[in-house]
Amino acid sequence: MDQGNQPAPQPQYNGVPMQPKKKKTGLIIGIVLGVIALIAIISAVLVYFLWWQNPEKMVTDAVSNAIMAKKMTADGKVVVDMRDQGKIELNVKTATDSGKSKANIDAKLNIKGVEKNIPLKGDAVLDSDGTIYVKINNFKDLYGTLIEIVMESSSGGNLSRSQIETYRDQTLEKMGSEIDKMSDTWMKISPDEIGSEYKCGINALKKIQSDESARKELAQIYQKNSFFTIKDSKISDRNGGRGFELQGDNGKLSKFNDEFKNSSAGKALGKCGKSNGYDSNDESTSIDESSLKVWVDRSSHELKAVELKGNDKKASVEISFDINMNKSEEIKVPSSAESLKEFVEGFMEGYSSGLSSTSTR
Repeated sequence: MDQGNQPAPQPQYNGVPMQPKKKKTGLIIGIVLGVIALIAIISAVLVYFLWWQNPEKMVTDAVSNAIMAKKMTADGKVVVDMRDQGKIELNVKTATDSGKSKANIDAKLNIKGVEKNIPLKGDAVLDSDGTIYVKINNFKDLYGTLIEIVMESSSGGNLSRSQIETYRDQTLEKMGSEIDKMSDTWMKISPDEIGSEYKCGINALKKIQSDESARKELAQIYQKNSFFTIKDSKISDRNGGRGFELQGDNGKLSKFNDEFKNSSAGKALGKCGKSNGYDSNDESTSIDESSLKVWVDRSSHELKAVELKGNDKKASVEISFDINMNKSEEIKVPSSAESLKEFVEGFMEGYSSGLSSTSTR
């Protein structure tokens, strides 16, 4: 046999042939890769919980995201207690999208010293040009209640309940056509009718809404001068979001306001008069005495709910809304609407006519 074709002998160690190291090398590489993957997973978890889930970051992101958002829906309640004057409660469902907004309102007004509550149910639409459209859905009930209140007040308690209800029914019957028209008609208020400051403010907000760089600048100013700190991070979840109670800082708010005035958004609004600005020296604008809670989505850091309670010598306010950012509903601007001013003037003429006719019965 040709010795040149014989296989080379295997190296030996103490008389035992040595095995190839390929399997052992592959095992080592696998272990190293596994360790690296484990470290990556642990790092991601730590980033998620220690940075992404950091309360301060979640709240700051939520405010910044709200500034950047172009659409949202909200469903909640507003309660204003005016101490000695009365109390108003509003249940509101609202949506906004690309500069347009709509709201459905179910309100109840209680006037101090008046036994009966005043109900109001209606819809409102704000067009992108600033025109406001309103429609009262329960005008007959509203008007009937107002008649009763006026009669009770003007009679000094000399009319019986039966007499007041008879007068109310007669007036409602006499003005039936006007009342029906009022209930089914959209009425509008143009920016020109409201005033030049409002019109200027709407135009400025419209530009800001369409200018992503302006909104981004505003969000960056807030991130730099965040005027809310975490007071309590153990608030129960709401609307799928993690809850936080916040503490306002007027000092940081003042710094935010100073930078805001010099921003493109602040300069645009600053041209529209004092009513569109913020006075950091105004004590009524203090935020460090208000109770504010927010709920933030753990993944997207979008605002999910807000609850605000404020209190001063004149009134107390409670605002509570569930919020869905970057979601909206169809917002239809009424195709036809009458001037609110002209419509009310026409109704009052009919009211005077009906009042004199009823009083002669």
